Amino acid sequence: MKVYISGKITGDADYKKKFANAEEMARAVGFEVFNPAKVPDEGKPWEWYMKRDIKELMDCDAILLLKGWKESRGARLEAYIASQLKIKIYEEK
Repeated sequence: MKVYISGKITGDADYKKKFANAEEMARAVGFEVFNPAKVPDEGKPWEWYMKRDIKELMDCDAILLLKGWKESRGARLEAYIASQLKIKIYEEK
């Protein structure tokens, strides 16, 4: 089962650490993981990243929403897409 990690990136100086911790936890319980925080920043506009990441989400069986995800426009969009497509949703507590 493959899980997509979703959470606030823009404006969060610690996002790489938070995403890495979530990836480690997901792998420890047996998930294959897509971590968008590991993809190099190419200096592109927000929309470009969202298009790329939503393509990755489509190949996942589940989404893991990190604490504070509701503060992120992108994570809210990813959560909405997952809910509409019946992709399993996990939320970090």
